[in-house]
Amino acid sequence: MDNNIVQTVYDSLEAATTEIDKTKTEYAAIEAKIKEGRYSNQTLQKEIYPKRDALKAKIRDDSARAIKAAHDTIATYRADAEALSDLDPSAITDDVKILQAGVTLTARDIQAIINRNHDNRTMIQIALRYAKEHNIDMKGTYYIGGQQEKETANNLDGIVNYYAKWIDKENAHDILRRFFNVEG
Repeated sequence: MDNNIVQTVYDSLEAATTEIDKTKTEYAAIEAKIKEGRYSNQTLQKEIYPKRDALKAKIRDDSARAIKAAHDTIATYRADAEALSDLDPSAITDDVKILQAGVTLTARDIQAIINRNHDNRTMIQIALRYAKEHNIDMKGTYYIGGQQEKETANNLDGIVNYYAKWIDKENAHDILRRFFNVEG
């Protein structure tokens, strides 16, 4: 997986989980006060229960916000990765002259252009489009742009969806580290 996006999503969830833990600690303290049984019913109803309920809502809302932020980060990454397959005029090399020369090209010629431009998505797409337009069989050579990035984004979305069930639990940090294969 692309370590930058993975690390970014992990860091964001880890920070959010730490903040949620602080609210959970406050919530637990209020629950302990309730169990002590030393408050009147009126104090419980007017002060303690509303404070407890507000903390519970904060935990729920902060959890949802953290998961949404992680998904938004992944969506931005996915869009940026897809944009890498956009044709870039600055990436056009002199090999385009061969494609425009008007001479009959073979699959070997197209493959040579692809090999010379193996890290240039624009030239690979142009060469393969030329082959398709001229009915040149490239024998299984296809452009599959951004496949690794798509897989990374899909995997991260899956992890975040699953972590959403754990983010407000007692062992959330351990689960998060396990999901992201981070040693704790």
